[in-house]
Amino acid sequence: MHKQITTLLIAFLLVPGLVLAHGPARVKVSKSIEINASADKVWSLISDYCSIKDWHPDISECNADKGSEPESVREITLANGEVIKEKLFKIDNEKKFMQYAMQLEKGRIIEGLPISTHGAKITVSATDSGSKVEWNGAFYRAFPGQEPPPELSDAACQEALEALYVNGLENIKKLAEQ
Repeated sequence: MHKQITTLLIAFLLVPGLVLAHGPARVKVSKSIEINASADKVWSLISDYCSIKDWHPDISECNADKGSEPESVREITLANGEVIKEKLFKIDNEKKFMQYAMQLEKGRIIEGLPISTHGAKITVSATDSGSKVEWNGAFYRAFPGQEPPPELSDAACQEALEALYVNGLENIKKLAEQ
């Protein structure tokens, strides 16, 4: 009996330490927008992997080494001058989606977007009134510790990524509905 109590006591003392040793958690972001234009028209605006520079107001330049082929790596330049590399994993013109992930040097913090990893999927689907674009992603914040400064917190990262998604989605809507 004494041995069981000792084991339980040790377990209770170790668990908080293990919990505190855990790094940042993966955070999901999901934004969507309804558009009064056909799914085909919307997909034609965004399906080229580097067309992001044409439809996203926060992205000024884009170059992709293999165009819109899977494994293509694009370099996008944000409006603030930051350059990010993203790798295309899958694109399906019939199902109208693309899936990609950011490739960032370890330890680098992007000004205005303090995340260390980001994977996303953009999908266009037909609706009764036109189409719907969904942008779903997940990230880990760049700050590795348990108590990040406010500007590097999960909430700050989520807010920055949501703003990036919303700005892009609103401009896709504007362009498609012209």
